[in-house]
Amino acid sequence: MSRRVASADRVIVALDMPTASQALGLARRLTGVVRTLKVGSALFTACGPSVVQRLKALRFHVMLDLKFFDIPNTVEQSCRAAVRHGVSMLTVHASGSPEMLRAAVVGTRTAARQLAVPRPLVLGVTVLTSVGATRASRVTSEVLRLARAARQAGCDGVVASVQEARALRRRFGRRLWIVCPGIRPRSTSRDDPSTRFARSGSSRAKSRDDQRRVATPAAAVKDGADFLVIGRPITASRNPRKAAQDFLEEMEAVDAC
Repeated sequence: MSRRVASADRVIVALDMPTASQALGLARRLTGVVRTLKVGSALFTACGPSVVQRLKALRFHVMLDLKFFDIPNTVEQSCRAAVRHGVSMLTVHASGSPEMLRAAVVGTRTAARQLAVPRPLVLGVTVLTSVGATRASRVTSEVLRLARAARQAGCDGVVASVQEARALRRRFGRRLWIVCPGIRPRSTSRDDPSTRFARSGSSRAKSRDDQRRVATPAAAVKDGADFLVIGRPITASRNPRKAAQDFLEEMEAVDAC
């Protein structure tokens, strides 16, 4: 994948929903706006590999976010299976052993070569965005440590919050792709349910928004993120297509500066 990535390729919409009908319905509304959709453990467990194939049939790329974490042989076989499903990205826990991370890379490369298909990016998940930033320096230090382990094992990139993106870019330059979840709108609307969870005034808001280290698309782009993973601000919107377009426009405004 080239380092020159169009805005439509940089936004990854997280389909964190329990049924294929919901996921596919939303995907159809996003056709022509974004190109990559994330399938996580909830959707994959509910629907299995078929949901990946159905999204690919709609001409989307798929990020398979199952955060593999197991003994090396199991992770290698899991990554081989992911390649057979035709995904464009897959995730493993960067906190796994060096042997596990290398097994993920080997399994992905071997399967892609055998099948003569493009190799998915292997992304090491560092510290989840649900971890608070009360000790930001410690979080950043841990993210850098895990990113170094992922890089040494041959992973293509890492998943980390925007708060660590600048430090990652300084340390690794362009040697790692940086994928940032926890992206929130620049401004919120009182009438838009997609942003209602982001306000801190109610217990319901607190229960719904479990991501703590969050940032705007503009901040993510400025700090060096390559890809932005966006879920509820798009998927819970009354108009997901427009919500996605708004995110893209904010990113493009930063790129134009």
